[in-house]
Amino acid sequence: MKTFPFALLMAVAVMYSGSEVRCAELSGTAVGAAQETVEAAISGTISDGTPCPPTPPKPLPPFKVKSTVVRLLDVVEPPPMTGLPPVTGTITQTVHLVEDPRLADPPPPLPALPVTDPAVIARMKELRGKYQATQVVFVSATVYDHARTYLRCYPSGNGAKGEICGWSNLDFNHFSGFATYQVKGTDGEVRQYALLMGVGNSDTVRTGNPLAKQKETRTGPELPESPELPDLASAGPSFVITEGETTDKESMALIQGLHDLYRVEGTRMAAACKARQRADEQRRAFLLAHPPKPKDVTVLFWARDHPARPTAPVTAPVATEGGAQ
Repeated sequence: MKTFPFALLMAVAVMYSGSEVRCAELSGTAVGAAQETVEAAISGTISDGTPCPPTPPKPLPPFKVKSTVVRLLDVVEPPPMTGLPPVTGTITQTVHLVEDPRLADPPPPLPALPVTDPAVIARMKELRGKYQATQVVFVSATVYDHARTYLRCYPSGNGAKGEICGWSNLDFNHFSGFATYQVKGTDGEVRQYALLMGVGNSDTVRTGNPLAKQKETRTGPELPESPELPDLASAGPSFVITEGETTDKESMALIQGLHDLYRVEGTRMAAACKARQRADEQRRAFLLAHPPKPKDVTVLFWARDHPARPTAPVTAPVATEGGAQ
C-alpha cells in the first residue's frame, strides 16, 4: 500500500469563501451524507485512458549539409510504465553541420502598457469583477478493497491547521482523471475547486492487515488501528469524520462537496476509472509482448552568418514636471 507524506501534497494556497455544511453528531464522530438535491459538476473532461493523438511533426526548412558525424551509443532509458524493465539498446546518433537556413527572428516583445492608462484600469477592473477564486483540495486517500476509503484532507495547504480525517464509503480511485470541479453551496454560490490527491490501495483479503508494520516507518497522520468501516448510510455517498475539528466549516465543506460531486457524477467517474484500468492493462500487456527500443537521434546545428535583429529594451515612460526636458 502506498502512502503519501503530507509535505508532498502541500503546493499552493488560494482564497476561499466558506459554505455551510450539513452534519450531525453521533458517538463523538461527525457523520455526513451527500445532500439529496445538489448542483455539482466536473468542470472539464474525464480521462478514460485514451492516448492523446501524436503531435504532428513541424515542417522543416531545406538544410544543406556541410559535414556529418555518426556514432553508436548504448543508452538506458526509464521504463514506459511502472513495474516494467528499463528501455535499453544501441542507437545511432547523427550530427549534421548545416549551412545557416536564415530562419526568421522571433517577433519583438510587445511594449508594456502604462498602468495609468484609463483603458488598462477599466480592463483590470472588469477582470477582477469576473474572477472567481479556486479552492485547492488537498487529499491523501487510502482505499481498502475498492469499497471504503480513509481520507486525510488539508484545506488550501494550511499544514496541519484545518486537517480533517475520516472514512468514506466511496472508492476514491474514481476521483482520478480530472482536475477541477464545482459545487453550489447552500448559500447559492457556485465554488470552483481544484483537486490535488495522492491515493494508495490495499487489498486486505490478499495481504491481510498491513497497518501494524507500516506504523513503524510511516510519517504523518496515524492510520486507524483497524480498517473496519464505521457505520455509514447504506444509500448514497456518505462519510464519518474521526479526527479534526468538525466545527471547521471550510474543512467539512470540502469533504461534503466531494461526496455531493459523486452523487451527480459518480456513474461517469466510475466508468472512466474502469476504462483507464482496462487501457492500462492493455498497454502493459502490449509492452511486455513488444519491448520498446530506444530511437535513433539526429541533430542539426549551424552558425549564424547574419546578425540577429537588435531588440530594444522595454522601458516604462518617465514622468516629468514643468514640461519636457
